[in-house]
This record gives sequence, C-alpha cells and structure tokens, in this order.
Amino acid sequence: MRERLCSRLVVVSLLAACAVTTVCVPSLRAQSAGVDALTKTATDLSVAARRDMSVTVARPNGQPPFPQCDRSCLEGMVDKYLVAMAAHDPSRAPLSPTVKYAQDNVPLKIGQALWATASGLGTYRHYFADPERGDVGAIGVAFENGAGVILIVRLKVENQLITEAEQFVAHDSHGAALYEKMGVPDPGWLTTIPPERRQSRESLEEAAYMYYEALEKNDGKGIYAFTDDCNRIEDAVRTTNQPRPQNYGHSDSDISDFTMLSCKAQYELGFLGFTTGCRDRRYLVVDTERGAVLASAYLDFDGTVTDMKLTDGRVWKVPPYFMTPRTNQSNEAYRIENGSIRLIEMTMFEVPFNARPAFGR
Repeated sequence: MRERLCSRLVVVSLLAACAVTTVCVPSLRAQSAGVDALTKTATDLSVAARRDMSVTVARPNGQPPFPQCDRSCLEGMVDKYLVAMAAHDPSRAPLSPTVKYAQDNVPLKIGQALWATASGLGTYRHYFADPERGDVGAIGVAFENGAGVILIVRLKVENQLITEAEQFVAHDSHGAALYEKMGVPDPGWLTTIPPERRQSRESLEEAAYMYYEALEKNDGKGIYAFTDDCNRIEDAVRTTNQPRPQNYGHSDSDISDFTMLSCKAQYELGFLGFTTGCRDRRYLVVDTERGAVLASAYLDFDGTVTDMKLTDGRVWKVPPYFMTPRTNQSNEAYRIENGSIRLIEMTMFEVPFNARPAFGR
C-alpha cells in the first residue's frame, strides 16, 4: 500500500493568488496562421506515423488490423484535435462516435465550452505520450475570444480514434503570453532516456504519488527526492532558485525569499502546511520513454489553518484567501530521473470546493 511508504517526496505547488497582469495577445490573423500551420504539422505527423508503424491491433470478423498509434501518431492526434476545436469543426478530428468529453471536470458534448469559444492556437506545445496504453497529453496555449489561456489536454486513442477527451483551461493571459515567449519546453523534458535506464510505469507513478503525499499538510520533516538542479515553473513563471525575491503569489511580503530556494529547501521550510487535502490524484499520461508524468489532483484548503510556524522559526499568518473552504485544480508534470524529480511544470486554478473529476483514474 502506498500509504505505508516511509519515504516522502516533496515538491512545491504554489498557489496563484497573485494579481493578473494585463498583456497583449497575438492578432486573430496570427492565431489563424497558427491553426493553418498546425493543420500542416498534424498532417505531416500522421503521414510519418503511418509510414513508420509496424505494430498492429487485431480487429474482429477478419477485418484488416489497425496499426498501433506510436508517439508521432499520438502527438498528431493532439494536433488534429486542437485544430478541429479551433476551427469549431469536429469533422476535422478522428473522434469516436461515442467519444466522452469534459472540460474542467464537467462532462459535456463536443462543440461546447472551448470548442465553441476558441479563436486560435498558440505555438507552445509540450507533449506526453504513452503508446502502450494509447494515452497522450499536452500543455499548450489557446486563445478564447482573443484572450490567451493555458490549455491542458488528455486524449485516449483506441483503434485510431479518440475515445476520451479531457481538458482543463486556466484563464491566465499573462501565463499564456509567457509560454508563447518561451516557445518550446525546456530541452530537459524532451531527452529520451536510454532503455536500460528507464524506470517502470509503477515507479514513475509512485514518484508522482509521493510528491502529492508530501504536499498534503507539508511539515518540512520529510525526505524530499529532488535533483540538486531541480526547477519548477508555474504558469510559465520560474518559482525556484531565483537570484532575488520575486513578486509571486501568497509568499510576496512575509516569505519573500521563498522563490529563491531550491525545490527541496522550499518543502523543508514547511510553508505549504495549510494544504489540508490532496485528493483524486490521477496520472493522466505516464511517458516512460522520457521519464515524465502528466498528473492531476485537487488541493483542498478547508480554512482551519490560520497561522503556521515554519522550520526556520518564522511564524506565518495564512492569508485571508485561505480562511474559507476552497479547492484548487492542480495539473502538474514531472521529469523524473533515477527516482528524483528534476523538472516540474504546473498550472493551478480554483474550482468549486470538494469538486470531483469527470473521469476516473
């Protein structure tokens, strides 16, 4: 049982309670060009995938077998899905007739929510692929009626069709603009781990589980498995190892040095102990080839923790925002190397208190 593990892995998940900064977004013409470019990319990926695939999936009644969807094929499925959504045209995506779709934990019909309001796609795209299970996910940027949003997508692909589509939309135009400025993920995410050094699916899931385990009621007393060069970004903002205090979130005034600390030191401080629950932990995509996990969970703040004594002796008054029951949707990705987390990429936004996921594990 995971609950019996004695080691505790920790990483920080800061809460975006900071003010929203107004930024300019690309013109709709640029967004349209992005959709056209992605259409070509999706087509090219699909052609390449069909050419390179050698594994097939059996079909009943003597029908020709379906090829298994490899990494290129799965990433192409994401591109086709996004292009279809931005075009408000479901026929442009290989959707199953019985596809299940949800946005922000609410079961919907294709054509609703961002399928109705998307006005374009950004260039940033970070993929996660699990060909063995037909799972693929991406962190990217879209535009909703001209405003930039951060979009997290998970698809289930079976027999060359999308049977599940789950997405989360963070309405953070500042973060979306920063992602567009980044352009591409940190190269450390994209490095393929040699087969002889890859961790099992179970080991990667365990690392993600322990990350959340140590976040809940963080007391600074755990064993935190991070590499020395571990870094985390939240909505494209680096929140670790900064050279000087940053104007960020609820740590701004009283704990202004928080973003200067390493991943490990942040949790050794015991700063996030006001997180009273971390539940419905789900591992959306486990990418063994790249040692990555795209995960999702709910962080609960029940309002009962009003002040905290940190491990360095400081006493921190919990901000009024957390004095009432709240739940935040946390979507995080981890790059795990030799059992330790090296990179974290996350987005968080508020959802109704005690919300539940639309899909199971």
